[in-house]
Amino acid sequence: MLVEVIVGEHPLFQRRDRDIFTEVPISFAIAALGGEVLIDTVDGKVAYEVKPGTQTGTRVRLKGKGVPSLRYRDVRGDHYITLVVQTPEKLSKEAKELLKQFDAISGDSLNAVKNAGASGKDSGDGKKKFWK
Repeated sequence: MLVEVIVGEHPLFQRRDRDIFTEVPISFAIAALGGEVLIDTVDGKVAYEVKPGTQTGTRVRLKGKGVPSLRYRDVRGDHYITLVVQTPEKLSKEAKELLKQFDAISGDSLNAVKNAGASGKDSGDGKKKFWK
């Protein structure tokens, strides 16, 4: 007898051999400050401590949380998660103002183009400016 098993796609998990791959959304606050997140695995939820300063696309390995081997009881794949920083789509006026204040004290990226100057001349520090 020949048996063919076709495994359908899961909405959350992607499987490669015995390893599982998922993307896990995290908030900007957790990415910047660190904190605990719950991760869905094939065995249920697992708590994971995100390190402060985590960037989107960071990949983490949960050893032994993948698919068990059918041949060897003690062998199991790993679960790889990719952390993705979620940007809020709607902010209150207060949240926007606080974010602007945060940006101002952490590099002023909102005004980077304006602050770069517009002359196209040497700025005195040996760097050329190209905006008018």
